[in-house]
Amino acid sequence: MQKNEDIQIFSSIAKIYRAMQRELNRRFQKLNISYLDFLILKATSEGPTTMVGLSRRFYVTQPAITSAIDRLEKYHLVERKRSAEDRRVIVITITEEGKRTFEEAVKIYTELASEILKDLGEMDDVLMKLNKILEKINEIENK
Repeated sequence: MQKNEDIQIFSSIAKIYRAMQRELNRRFQKLNISYLDFLILKATSEGPTTMVGLSRRFYVTQPAITSAIDRLEKYHLVERKRSAEDRRVIVITITEEGKRTFEEAVKIYTELASEILKDLGEMDDVLMKLNKILEKINEIENK
């Protein structure tokens, strides 16, 4: 019986993630970004990164990252630069406009999280436990 429950839990997590991603894509449209673009802006706001690094970090293909970077560059949200150490490596940095867009996107992201979790206020202890479990799963995945 445990295997069926495990599958059901894993399936629920995947469904929640897809639903959240769809809703964020819808809400981010007014900023001309997608959820993947948001993740790239977040990563570049933490410091310059490579195309390969972004691809590995977000489990997407390099062509998907290239397409996203093309789009972000079109709106002047990120810049591509050649690495000074290795000219074959392309480094992605966020622009000032990208920082402003990212800040707006964080507000949208936070609003959605608040909307979803607002009715669960009386379950704070359960949510804290769930968060610890999800962090543990994430740690296993990132090993």
